[in-house]
Amino acid sequence: MTFRSFLALACCAAAFMNSALAAPRPGDSQLRDDLDVAYNTWRLHMLRGNYDGWRATTSAYRQVKVRNLAVSEKRPFPASLFRQPMAPPALSPLMYVGSVVDGPTAAATYYGKVDLGLGEEPTDANALVLLFTNERGKWKYDQARFFNLSRLPAVRDRLKRGDATVLMEQDGFQPLGKIPPVPPLCPPAKYIAKILVDCPGRTVKANINNISHHEFDNTRQAEVISGGLRDGGNSITLNFADSPSGEKGAVLVEVYIMPEIPGHLPARAFSYFVPPKELPRNGPSLINVTPELLKTMAPKSAPAVPGAAK
Repeated sequence: MTFRSFLALACCAAAFMNSALAAPRPGDSQLRDDLDVAYNTWRLHMLRGNYDGWRATTSAYRQVKVRNLAVSEKRPFPASLFRQPMAPPALSPLMYVGSVVDGPTAAATYYGKVDLGLGEEPTDANALVLLFTNERGKWKYDQARFFNLSRLPAVRDRLKRGDATVLMEQDGFQPLGKIPPVPPLCPPAKYIAKILVDCPGRTVKANINNISHHEFDNTRQAEVISGGLRDGGNSITLNFADSPSGEKGAVLVEVYIMPEIPGHLPARAFSYFVPPKELPRNGPSLINVTPELLKTMAPKSAPAVPGAAK
């Protein structure tokens, strides 16, 4: 995962966890040591710009996701991996709270002043959650979650006291539970593109060109399309389902070609709107990238000023 998306900045709503999760293990020194070594080794390779070391310490899934995102945004890879504004935070100033293990995945939580290397003094109300996957008996770093707990004082105080039971009660402190399948390598993008989905009360799955797979649940979110869009016909397949959370509302799915020339505008290549009381239609649709569509990205001429000399 690149540092552009290295940290998920969010506040979490309370949620109880599935009983299949292992209890927090703050006292398991061997587990803590293993996870600390996995992260610190990964961090050292990142700071040194060591691509081979990064590959050896990063989960297989995350390696492909990082590479696909870079080529889909037309960034040089792997060079862009080491040109991020944020630095991986050191663990030494932080307090280890505990770890949760679920199958071949683990989440280790730390509390304190998380320094992201942005030149700003970090506040003492942050939690850093590191996610790992176990591949062939070895822990590999996958990604991190960062939480500003200023609006969750009860959670903040419990973490500050080292109360690891909160890790089972609060959403965001648990591992994924299973290792996602490694996605295919996408081709370099002809046009950088994003999909935007607004789906209150719904789950939306999108598949673009049988390459880029996305899932949105009761959210409004935009994601980069792996492989971007190409000239001519592009396929998009949408599948809708009711979400277990949120009240149903209108659904909007849009695909945009993103500008690469300063001053140019995004081009809306696809739009599908479903009113609140109507059922969405599952199935494939066509995204047609034409010269006429691309022309809409050029900024329009400024309007004439009334009374100006001709």
